[in-house]
Amino acid sequence: MTEEIKLSESFTDVEKQQLFGWADDIFGAASLNLRWRPKELHLLLYARGKAVSHVGLLKHTISVEGRAVIVGGVGGVVTVPEMQKRGYAWLLMRHAAKLFGEWKVDAGLLFCLQRMVSFYGSLGWQVVGQPVMIEQPDGKIASPLEVMVLPSNGYVWPDGSVELNSLPW
Repeated sequence: MTEEIKLSESFTDVEKQQLFGWADDIFGAASLNLRWRPKELHLLLYARGKAVSHVGLLKHTISVEGRAVIVGGVGGVVTVPEMQKRGYAWLLMRHAAKLFGEWKVDAGLLFCLQRMVSFYGSLGWQVVGQPVMIEQPDGKIASPLEVMVLPSNGYVWPDGSVELNSLPW
């Protein structure tokens, strides 16, 4: 089987349907009623000519204890059900980590359900021990999701309060 990874600013409606249209709440977070920020770039893994796995990316500056920290945001991590358990999401997440090194960001940052912490932890991501304040239409709230970071380029994640200064991704 031939696999190919592409980095793109967008993807087609067909690809979007293939990747995200197979269930109503594929991320298990709909009940949180959060507003999400669109991703700026998309890592897509193709197998047999179809998009089967996705990692959305963006670059953003957050605040930790009042200090600016540049992060590479990760969101929309998904593999279609019939292609799961083949390491595709793992492969794309490793590719994202390499991109963060090239982008010279301080760390990667993602939001996830508790049940996904072990998956991201196996890739070196660490749970942020402090509440992370996120923007929502009615104002700032503490993220109801786990927030994880992957320090990049030798950066050491600081302790302290975290302000996303954005909708979550």
